Amino acid sequence: MKIGEKIDDAISMLKDLKIAGQRINGCIAGSCMINGEFDTWDEVPDVDVFVYSPEWMIALACRLYDDGWKFNTAGDEWKFKRCLDFGVSNKAPVNTLKLTREDDIIINISYKRYKKTLADVLASFDMSIIMIGYDLKRQVLIDMREGVGMDGGKVPSSKVMAVPNPLRTQDCDMYEVSMWVRQFDRVIKYWNRGYDTRPMARFYIELIDGVLAKGKLFNTEKAENAYDDFVNTYQPLKDSMVKWLEDKED
Repeated sequence: MKIGEKIDDAISMLKDLKIAGQRINGCIAGSCMINGEFDTWDEVPDVDVFVYSPEWMIALACRLYDDGWKFNTAGDEWKFKRCLDFGVSNKAPVNTLKLTREDDIIINISYKRYKKTLADVLASFDMSIIMIGYDLKRQVLIDMREGVGMDGGKVPSSKVMAVPNPLRTQDCDMYEVSMWVRQFDRVIKYWNRGYDTRPMARFYIELIDGVLAKGKLFNTEKAENAYDDFVNTYQPLKDSMVKWLEDKED
């Protein structure tokens, strides 16, 4: 069985799954939804399930485990036991458990704080090309990808250009910029999968330049240290982005 067929089987299973008579209160979203040619990708995408409450994170993990799925690593099993004993952390912005089977398909069960709908989840992504998802409880597909029609995710990747998610804050604030540009590895990953991610690289460079141009806004030790840390961390990253972009420009 091809990788794409295995992923489709896992997605179909999740769509049909009921726990205590209820469909999963969550959604499937991300790379597993956008293209059926996974066998040509550099790595197998995970099936990403985003649940809307900590209780559903535990309930779904328990059900998959009972159905023969195993925790992907000893660390995932340890995190699961911690969740059972102490509950899901309400401090981390994202909590994730990974389960797998012998066919190498991984299901990520994630709980994002404050994300209570499929639209919330899609609006939190970085690139528009992955803004497609399926609400498991309501059995509804939402496609918010820019420039891509309601085609079930089968548009050839060569026709898709990755642009920044227009729903996310795009201000040149140090915190916001750091949240964006830490995803640069995904720019490289999706380029290798056949998508044109150069607009994302240009966007990241502009964001970093915007912060650097503002300089130190406040004359406090904390603010000055934060700015210095930003420069030390993201100036070298920007340099690597510029070099990567130069290598990929026509």
